Amino acid sequence: MKKSLWISGIAIMLTLALATGCATTGPALSDEEKVQMQLDTWAQGLIEQDMDKFLGTISDNFSARQAPDKETFAGFISQAMEAGYLEEAEVSFQDAQIAIDGDVCSVYPVDLMSIAGSVAVEVVLAKEDGEWLVTSLDIDGL
Repeated sequence: MKKSLWISGIAIMLTLALATGCATTGPALSDEEKVQMQLDTWAQGLIEQDMDKFLGTISDNFSARQAPDKETFAGFISQAMEAGYLEEAEVSFQDAQIAIDGDVCSVYPVDLMSIAGSVAVEVVLAKEDGEWLVTSLDIDGL
């Protein structure tokens, strides 16, 4: 009986070890896949009006013509949410081209639509400590 219990225990341990090993040894994601995942999170943050999710995709080094730093940009987005400009927001990457050059990536055009209208945006990301983060936005017409 003890031998049977001992063999069952070893079988369970081997099964768990194999399952854990298989789950962690999958192929690594490409930079383009990582960028797309970050863009999806960025878009979800806007659509859901979730500032924590949205700002989690923004670099502390963020800078744009409309907002010179992350804090100013966060205030701009927060005001837009409070004013209702992001109601019924949609983000489309359908026509977007992802161009990666080293640790910098440009994505254009990203189409943003809401009850306030629509704009095309160039989103620039940079790889910081292995993570792609939004470092700049250029909104057509602004």
